[in-house]
Amino acid sequence: MTTSTATSEVNLFAEREEAFDMIRIISSSSSSSSLSSYGGTSPPPPPPPSSLSPPPSHPATITPDAALSRLRAILDRYLECPALLDPCLEGMVARLSSPSRIIVRDLFLRLSSSSSSDDDDDDDDDGGAGKEGDDIPEKLDALMHQLSAIYAISKVRGRKHVQRLMPHEAADVEPVLSVLRWFGWLDGGRGDGRASGSGSKNNDAGGAAKIPRAISRFRTRLRIDDEERAEAKVWESLHSLLTWLGIISLVPFDLNTIDSSMGRRNLPPPGVVDDDKKDDDDDDKTAKTPTTATLVRSILVTSASHLEDYGATREAASACLASLLSRPDLERSELEGFVIWSAGIVRLFRYGRRRDDGRGGAGIEKIASSFAPSTLLLPMPDGPPSIFLVMGVLQTLATVFKTGHRCNLLSSRRRLRGIEVLWEESILLSEDGDAGGSIMLRKLLAKLFARVGCAHLPPRIATWRYRRGRRSLVENLRSAGTTASSGDGYDAIPDDGRGRSSPNQDDDLFRIPDQVEDAMDRLLRSLTDPATIVRWSAAKGIGRLAERLPAVCADDVLDAILLLCSDPERDKAWHGACLALAELARRGLLLPARLGEVAPIVAQAIGYDVRRGQHSVGTHVRDASCYVCWAFARAYAPSVLRPYVEDLSVALVLTSLFDREVNCRRAASAAFQESVGRQGADNFKHGIAILTTADYYSLGNRANSFLNLALDIAKFEEYQTPIIRHLADVKLVHWDIEIRSLASKSLSCISKLNPRFASTEVLPKLLHQCFHDDLLVRHGSLIGVAETVLAFGEANLVKHGELLNSETLDLIAELVPSIEKARLYRGRGGEIMRSAACRMIECISLAGVPLTVKQQVRLLDSVDACLVHPKEDIQKSAARALDALLTKYFPVSSKGPSLRLQNRVVDKYISIVQTEDNPAATRGFSLALGHLPAKLLAPSCEVLDSVLSCLCNASRKESLVGGEGDAETRRNAIMSLVKVCTIVGINTNETHFSEGESFPIYRLRRNQTDRVFGSLLAAMEDYNFDRRGDVGSWSRIAAMDGLEAITKLSIEASTSFPHSSGRGSNYSPEDVVVPSLKKRLDLLTEDKPANFQRSSRTKNDNTFFDEQLCCSILSALLKQLGEKLDVVRCKAGECLERLLTNDSPRLPFVPNRNMLFLALNLHEPNTNWSDPAQTFPLLMKAAFIDEFTEPILSGIVISVGGLTESVCKSSSASLFEWIRALRAAKSTPKILRMGEVFLGLFRQYEKNGRVLLPLLSTLDKLLSHEYIDELLCAKSGAFRSNLMGCLAKEARGCSDIKRLLAMVGVSLALLQPNHETMSIMRREILPFVMTMLLNPYPRVRRYTAEQLYVKLAEDGDIMFDGNECIDEANQLLLTTIWHEEQDPRGHLSVCRNRIADLLGIVLTEEERNVRIRNGGASRSAPKDEFESYSSLVNNA
Repeated sequence: MTTSTATSEVNLFAEREEAFDMIRIISSSSSSSSLSSYGGTSPPPPPPPSSLSPPPSHPATITPDAALSRLRAILDRYLECPALLDPCLEGMVARLSSPSRIIVRDLFLRLSSSSSSDDDDDDDDDGGAGKEGDDIPEKLDALMHQLSAIYAISKVRGRKHVQRLMPHEAADVEPVLSVLRWFGWLDGGRGDGRASGSGSKNNDAGGAAKIPRAISRFRTRLRIDDEERAEAKVWESLHSLLTWLGIISLVPFDLNTIDSSMGRRNLPPPGVVDDDKKDDDDDDKTAKTPTTATLVRSILVTSASHLEDYGATREAASACLASLLSRPDLERSELEGFVIWSAGIVRLFRYGRRRDDGRGGAGIEKIASSFAPSTLLLPMPDGPPSIFLVMGVLQTLATVFKTGHRCNLLSSRRRLRGIEVLWEESILLSEDGDAGGSIMLRKLLAKLFARVGCAHLPPRIATWRYRRGRRSLVENLRSAGTTASSGDGYDAIPDDGRGRSSPNQDDDLFRIPDQVEDAMDRLLRSLTDPATIVRWSAAKGIGRLAERLPAVCADDVLDAILLLCSDPERDKAWHGACLALAELARRGLLLPARLGEVAPIVAQAIGYDVRRGQHSVGTHVRDASCYVCWAFARAYAPSVLRPYVEDLSVALVLTSLFDREVNCRRAASAAFQESVGRQGADNFKHGIAILTTADYYSLGNRANSFLNLALDIAKFEEYQTPIIRHLADVKLVHWDIEIRSLASKSLSCISKLNPRFASTEVLPKLLHQCFHDDLLVRHGSLIGVAETVLAFGEANLVKHGELLNSETLDLIAELVPSIEKARLYRGRGGEIMRSAACRMIECISLAGVPLTVKQQVRLLDSVDACLVHPKEDIQKSAARALDALLTKYFPVSSKGPSLRLQNRVVDKYISIVQTEDNPAATRGFSLALGHLPAKLLAPSCEVLDSVLSCLCNASRKESLVGGEGDAETRRNAIMSLVKVCTIVGINTNETHFSEGESFPIYRLRRNQTDRVFGSLLAAMEDYNFDRRGDVGSWSRIAAMDGLEAITKLSIEASTSFPHSSGRGSNYSPEDVVVPSLKKRLDLLTEDKPANFQRSSRTKNDNTFFDEQLCCSILSALLKQLGEKLDVVRCKAGECLERLLTNDSPRLPFVPNRNMLFLALNLHEPNTNWSDPAQTFPLLMKAAFIDEFTEPILSGIVISVGGLTESVCKSSSASLFEWIRALRAAKSTPKILRMGEVFLGLFRQYEKNGRVLLPLLSTLDKLLSHEYIDELLCAKSGAFRSNLMGCLAKEARGCSDIKRLLAMVGVSLALLQPNHETMSIMRREILPFVMTMLLNPYPRVRRYTAEQLYVKLAEDGDIMFDGNECIDEANQLLLTTIWHEEQDPRGHLSVCRNRIADLLGIVLTEEERNVRIRNGGASRSAPKDEFESYSSLVNNA
């Protein structure tokens, strides 16, 4: 049983085998040399491997640095759950500490002997004859790696756990101390000038110890190798050595008996003076045995020298020093001097801060000299100590007072006086502002106050404390009957076995020392500290002190804690008070008699939330109050807590459901779970059901908590009314608009459970608050009324008037006009009020609230006013409200809507979209056209056609609003166009009467669907951009969604081919009507993508979808799949996947369906289409299909030439791989077709930098990698000639410098050392390059000259015959200043013409006479810098 359990625990350490391999590499790096040089004695063998040890195998190629780095990475994964390392912890530490101990002893024996030898004996300086000391640096390096590995383990598992597993033999004390001093010297040697409170680290205990030369050489090596970049750090070795020294300094022997220096010096061991026999008169006359050279002195000085470190070594040094001073044989002799020295350090620091702040503090040297050297354990520093030294001193003192014996800490009067001085200085330091601005310093002060206060009190546990039961289950069962009969809940306290007071001792009052009162005062003040860790430490200290106080005094402490909660604005005081209450409850110090005062405060703290401007504070208070409830559940019996359960349980449930922060929701759930488990189901009704519903994971989603979990828990009557009240009174007025929105929706769902209460108690109050002065209250109340009315409407409780009387219904109907009349839309917050008003209109319409015609028209006017608002969210809310309002109200007759209604709505909206210059108006009303009901959209064919025409024209990429393009209008028009088609539908019957209605609805005809498809396909070519970027992508994304939706509608409406999944894929070709070959060829030759026209059909043809349309849609989607924007690729991939995999209806006419399926890997779902590494390889596989080659290449060139590294890298690799596959298959025609695609893009997107710049970049990459040599080597040279023609046309009048530079790069890349193409080069390419040498932009001229020089230097001797001409041309290219702003004498033109003559380039007379305009293309001549002040001078 035990073996299986241990094995299962080990399995939780998944990387155990690898971790042991890395440790083996680190520990065996210099084991052979260590064993051979151990001074002739056998080293202690390593511990035998346990059954859990891994097999001894590791890769020999891994270096110790790499092994240490890998070990860190493995261990860091367990920082959140370090207990998983426990089964293997002992084995890991043993395998690292055993070789470390061998090296430490070896270095101690060799280097100690060398340092004691004469300075002139250079041969024996390294502790051996000849070259025997050459391996010392390697040993030190190996030791550093092993100690760093030990630190890596202690960082994860904790210093105390690792310290217990370190070797603790008495023989290791001096070797570890010596190595620690040497490493301290290495650490201090890199930080020259760093002062220490106890002197420099370069001085040892004796004062003038010599550092071995091997250590000096190793320090030089560290400097050369830059230790900061090394894997093993010196400070990590120091931490491990200090941890090791802390455990071996507790050996159960007198340290003087193992001190080797005592024998050499022939000094008697220092006597132990009995402090009880000292008198006050001879305190200063006591003869102290010199201890400056003893082992104890060395350990003290060496450890104290690290107290001012600013890292983890300070904590290890303080723990080591505290463990040494806590020894019974040293507490009486050394602790007194350390306490006095510590008081001096604190005083010097405090006066130093006062001097730095300009508050006095002179005479620091006088303060330092006021402490007699004979009373100090360590020397005082020369100047003010650093804050790190003060923190190290305080941490050491706190640890000493925690682990030391009270009889020794406060045994002598001299020691008491030292502690009093320290106490006064600590109090003054804590009162001095923020204690140096350090959170850690304030925390350590709070900890010291608690420890010293406990030392002044008798070591006893209060007999008056409340105890629910004993730890032993047997004892609890035995005393169950007695406890139940007595009912008081008190229990006897057994003796703890440490000499503490017996529970039978009378709990009489005793005198409380003044130090305890001071300590409690400082701790109570620390409960309001700004730092959480300080408040937490103070709360624990208060619990420890109150545990030893009489009942009366502890009661006063509780009163002081409760007084902190009197001010609701002091959130930090509330938090500290909650932590203190939890600590008192955990220890049984909060008696049941006081629960009546504490429970209401705790319930109030659970919902603590105070607004501070645009946010609130109170998260930490609510979290701490949940901790209090958790402590209550564990501390008190169910009978004791029963009177307060109702308030606490309701508060916990409300917080777990509706708190804004996830940690508070989960904390409240944990406290509720503990309460249910400890207090039982009798106290907490429906506790198990609630915990099952609202568990840790379900509460992680805020929306799920509000909308689903709250509804389930509200079904219990005990929580139903509190939940509704909490939502209406608290959450609807929350500062976060998202919380208000969720609260209104949650209130809508829960109101259905108790509509009577919601209509009588909640709704009237919310209606009144809709006109509140506070914006948050006003907005939350308005959306709360809206959602509540909607809930009543869904429950069919509005029409019958059962809940809402006529007066309430009138208030609801007139609520929005009243808000407008009160002008609540104006000022700050008017936007969210408009959005809430639109939601109110929508809910009124959906609920069917009775409205008069006048009220209907008034609400319609309100919606129209919101449609022209520039904010998009308000426009969307208004559009939804318009849909609900026109659908529910404004009835139409059998002949359709009245002319007045038609003019008021449809005609007005169409006119605004077509003629309005305000972009906000066109955006809003184009969106509104898609939210009109079918009764207004299609009462006749003419009306439907006018709506479609308006939206199709507004969606064109060339459309203008106020003389400028507007991306939002185009996108909204596309969305409305799709929505109109979805609302009206497609049918062979042109008219259709809606179910339950008498008015006709005209469906889309074939020519109208053709127009819709044409507009959507044209929108797929929208590449407009502005300062916001590629705004045309909004239209493309909307068009992709529209193509998917309209395609499904068209297939379902078509009757001339099978499209149902039940009919299978093998349909008959006779059922499909396709255009003739001649008509299809004519359509392919037409270049009219925007005016897409389908083939003519017969009069009775009911086909709305054909082969050409299918190919066009798939081509457009595949082109977008190669886009550079992740969101566009993702949308295109999702639409393609749904169209090709959906069987109801099945997409017909797909070219090479199976090949396309395999290429796009559609058989495996959940492809991440936004990931370029996944998408582009799949896309280029589809490019092998002839029908899709052109659109795919047209799309991927945008990505290949883009700027995003990941997209560019993946797309380029996929395109190059595709070209290599074509070459391997000798598919030259497809490569030639690729060139036609590139040329077609130049013609289609002329002067469009968004497409042409990536295209030029793609061509440059292909030319540089020689992937289009087939195009360049063609005999006709058509591609090269056409490309140069496109470049020359694009360069004329171009002001985009990036595009011009790209054209220069492409043109020079076309210069190939091939004599067959020299005629084209001289006739077209080189003249273009010469033209760019005289470009108006200096940067373009200079770049052209540089690139031409490089080209001539590389291939000039091959392309041209005369080397002398090439040399002269290169000389001109180098010496001419091409980037001059002005060329009045035509020097650049002369140089350019000379270069053309040297290279044999024929230029026309007009080209030879071209001069650069003065000032360049767009720059004016420089002006006098004082010219702007000339008018001021003239006026003066």
